[in-house]
Parts: sequence; structure tokens; C-alpha cells
Amino acid sequence: MKTTETIIMITYLVFCIVLGLLSQRRISSSNQGIDDYYAAGRNIGTGMNSLAMLAALGSGGSFMAIVGTTWNLGLPFLAWMVVGSCVGFPIASILVAKPLRSSKKITVSEFINDRYQGSNFFKVAIPIIIIIGSSMYLMSQMKAGGLMTSYVTGLEYKWGLIIISFVFIFYVSMGGMLAVTWTNILQGFLLTILTIILVVGGIINLPISWPEFLVNASNVNPSLGVAGATVPIAGYIGAFVTWATAVCVTPHLIMRVFTASNIRSAKLSLNISMLFFAVLMISTILVMVPYIPTLGEDILKNNPSDMWMLFIAEGFFGKILMGIIAAGVLAAVMSSTDALLLAISSSVAYDLYKGVFKPEANRSQILKVSLISTWVIGLFIMILTLNPPTFLIVLYTAAVGLMVSSFFGPVVLGIWWKRANNLGASIGLLSGSISFMILFLFFELPYNSEILISLPISLLSMLIVSSLSKRPSEEVISRLESYH
Repeated sequence: MKTTETIIMITYLVFCIVLGLLSQRRISSSNQGIDDYYAAGRNIGTGMNSLAMLAALGSGGSFMAIVGTTWNLGLPFLAWMVVGSCVGFPIASILVAKPLRSSKKITVSEFINDRYQGSNFFKVAIPIIIIIGSSMYLMSQMKAGGLMTSYVTGLEYKWGLIIISFVFIFYVSMGGMLAVTWTNILQGFLLTILTIILVVGGIINLPISWPEFLVNASNVNPSLGVAGATVPIAGYIGAFVTWATAVCVTPHLIMRVFTASNIRSAKLSLNISMLFFAVLMISTILVMVPYIPTLGEDILKNNPSDMWMLFIAEGFFGKILMGIIAAGVLAAVMSSTDALLLAISSSVAYDLYKGVFKPEANRSQILKVSLISTWVIGLFIMILTLNPPTFLIVLYTAAVGLMVSSFFGPVVLGIWWKRANNLGASIGLLSGSISFMILFLFFELPYNSEILISLPISLLSMLIVSSLSKRPSEEVISRLESYH
């Protein structure tokens, strides 16, 4: 066991649990419990929301696995993915930030239902897709959390996973979006500072000049910088498209728009997050990846590539700083995990339970169902993650691809095209989700390229069906205009 690192990590986890309990106390005494639980009271300022958005996007894949994944899948693949993520923030600020914040809704599902007059199909289909997609994404984050806990405690992966999963589930179920926001602000700050520390440590410890060091790494791994060497070009384009469109519709990211204090703050938060994310990711890749050949064959063969960055950092820092870095990497994992758990529980409790099965449900009933669903789904995903996926980044990008293929047309066309109607949006959502899952499960396509087929199918289906079917009512069009 790494005693110092373990103590620091436990201290951080206890702090997060205390935040969850404090949030629960505030929500219990609040007259606006639902807004506090799912939208953090809609009063998060620009700076704090920017850090929270950065933390929500910055996951175990982004800040822990990106170094090893770059080595295995190549710099061009990760470059397209990171650039797509950066492009996604300004696209979301232009296309959806103002209408979504103006709508005063709490979830993506609620917004779509309001835009298309509460279709029973949407009330059931949207939460199911969110639960499936977010669960796929959540598996990758729980794996990262299990690996990190195993790294610092010396326990087997399965016990590390169980311990950290219980912590995640507990504090999210207690405090909802308020707890998630408070911890995400801390996590965003930690991610920024610790990434800077890692990059500076890498620069200080360079054995030779950086250009020579990078060339040496390329000689050891000739496919590192060659486009198409590890992943076909279609995979690059698919990864770019997935993340360029993700911020517009992915529930755990777009929920941060609903928490913003106003429209201007929502837009600024998206763009500030983009700048920070770009700098952190690019600098981490360029500085840390060349160190991989220095780890030695034993470490590279006997440890998952998602952990290689930790072993590189061990060569730079002592136990105390490594403990802080471990807490920071865990913060990256937690920042996505908690938001995903909340997105899943809101789909079950708010969208399915209240929206379909019991519209008259009161605040306490909704929160109770949310708490139960957080535990049931969280534990179920934990069990699935006992046999983890190979690459964290590939799995969670596929999860995002499913949600984009399903929701991008209904949300974005629904905001900007008055002719979009219930039938067209239903066909668009159905065709996008089904085609993506068929391609993902039954066809041997390049990583993350399914969206290049499923998203056009969804958009074309919605455009054609909406154009040929009944125009939306004046009431719907008037509501749409009010969003702008």
C-alpha cells in the first residue's frame, strides 16, 4: 500500500462525502428542492460553472488514460478527438445555450418533450437512451476509479472498484446537482493545477531536448505520428464529429447550461471551458507521451495503458505530491461519474417516474425515487465494470455517439427549424439510435465511425418526415420563438 497517497486520497473522498451530506441538508430545507437537486438552484456564476464544465468533460479518459491511449492509437486519432471537443463548446454556445437556458427546463428530456408537446414516445424513449448511453460512459469512469484506488491501496482491481463506486454513489444520491456542482468546482480547480504540475515536471525532467525526445519516442513506436497507422481515417473523422456535436446534447454536459445564472453566463462558461480544456489536453499529450518508452517493458506489459501516466509521474515527484496527483486524477474520474449518475437518476425519477408513471408526484417522492435509482443503477454498472473495457476513451466516445445520433436532430433542428414536428423528431431519434446500435454491435467498423452513418440517417429522416407531415401548431411555434 502507498500509505501517504492513500491517506491523501481518503481525505479528499471524505471531503466529497461531507459536501454531499451538507447538500442534502440544504435540499431538505429548501422550498425549491427539485431545482436545487437537478439544477443547483440555477445560480452558478460564470467562473465556477466554467470549472464545473471543465470537470464534467475532463474524465478518467481525458486526464488519466489519454497518455497511454495516444501511445496505442496514435497522436492523430487523439488530436482529432481533442480538437472536436474544443470545437464542441463554441458550437453549443451558439446553437443551444440561449434557448435551453431560456426554456427554464431541468433536463434534455424535459426540453424535448416541451418542444414536441409531450409525446408519450419521447417520455419513454429519451430516458431509456440516456440511461443506456450514460451507463456505457459510466463504465469507463468506474474502471478508471477502480484502477486508481487499486494503484494507491495495493488492493485488487475489483476491490478498488467496489470501494470507489460506493463513494461515488453515496454522495451523488445525497446531494444531487448541488453536491455535484460544489465538488466539480473543486475538481476543475484540481485538474487545472495538477495538470500544470505534471507538465512542468515533465519539462524539468527532460533527459534531452524535447524535439529529440519526441523523435526518439516516434522511433520506438513508428505509428505514433502516422495518420491511419492504427485507426482508419474514418475513425478520426468520427471521433471529431462525435465530440464536436456532443456538448449540444450530452445530458451530463448540457445540464451545466441549466445551472448557469443567466444566458450570457452559460455562453461564457462554455467558451472558457473550451480554452482551458484545449491547453490542458494538448500540453499533457505533447509533454508526457514521449516518456512512455522510459518506463520499461515490465511496467508496460503488466499494467493497463490507462495507468501509464501515473508511473511516469512517479519518476518526477515524491509521495506527498503523488498523493495529491492521485487525488487530482480521481477528481477527473469523479467529475464525470457524478454528473453521469445524476443524469441517469434524473431520467428515471424526473422523466420516467414523474413524466410517465406518476405526473402528480410531489417533490419528496421524486427525490426518493432518484436516490433509489442512483443506487440500483450505480451498483448494476459497478458489477458490469468488474470485467472492464479495453480503452476508456473509445468506450465513452461510443456512448456519446449514441446520444448524439439520437438527440442532435430533435434538439438542434427543434430549436432552429419551425417546421420540425413531433413525428419527424420521433423518426429522427429512433432511426439515429437504432442505426448506431446496429452498427456498433454487429459491424466491424473503425473506432467511433458509426456516427458518420447514424447521424446523417437521423437528420435526413427528421428533415424528410417533418417536411412531408403536418406543420406544428401555432402554440408550439410561439413557444419556440420564446426560447430565442
